[in-house]
Amino acid sequence: MDRLILWDVDGTLLTTDGIAAAAMQAAMRQVVGPSAPMERTSYAGKTDWLIIRESFPSLGGDGVAERLHEFIAAYCAGLELQRAALAARSRVFGGVSVLLEALQTTARQAPLTGNIVAAARIKLECTGLLHLLDVEAGAYGDDHYDRAALVPIAAGRAAARYGRTFSGPQIVIVGDTPNDIVCGKANGARTVAVATGPYSLAELAACSPDVALPDLSDTDAALAAILG
Repeated sequence: MDRLILWDVDGTLLTTDGIAAAAMQAAMRQVVGPSAPMERTSYAGKTDWLIIRESFPSLGGDGVAERLHEFIAAYCAGLELQRAALAARSRVFGGVSVLLEALQTTARQAPLTGNIVAAARIKLECTGLLHLLDVEAGAYGDDHYDRAALVPIAAGRAAARYGRTFSGPQIVIVGDTPNDIVCGKANGARTVAVATGPYSLAELAACSPDVALPDLSDTDAALAAILG
């Protein structure tokens, strides 16, 4: 198993039908207060940590870092309250489960997501995907605010767990946004873009990933794209 496949979660593997985004906004308001000015920002492809920084620039980078644990606690509590709704309304995209299972014997697989680790785990549990990914070998939005910094974190965790190193194109980033492509390229990883999120196939292709796919429903095409 000489490949480490790092999967984005939201928009790539699944959708929570807006439940998680609403819980995140509620958590930010709970921690920062109802009167603090909140900037509008796109969530796609960003870490939760960065989203908070952009939503409340008045806090400053250090201020957000100091209060990140408060946000994590509030956000996780909100998601736990929404477990039934998450299980009922979340949707795994076509071909995802089959593809993850097909890769089990040929590659190591873990999340690389902007979600904080606890949120990623809840979403994967509620959609039945948790057993197909090694959460302990992944990297998350509470590890660093910069998505590109998550790749070496995941690679280090995978090396410790599996007793071998992964670098360059042995690492494959699969995601649905330009930020996923950028973070992979910054680390010399293979990049596979999938247009199941907010960006079109043409928009993703313009960012020059190694491969861009409309979705993951064609297992053979997805395997070829990921394994090169």
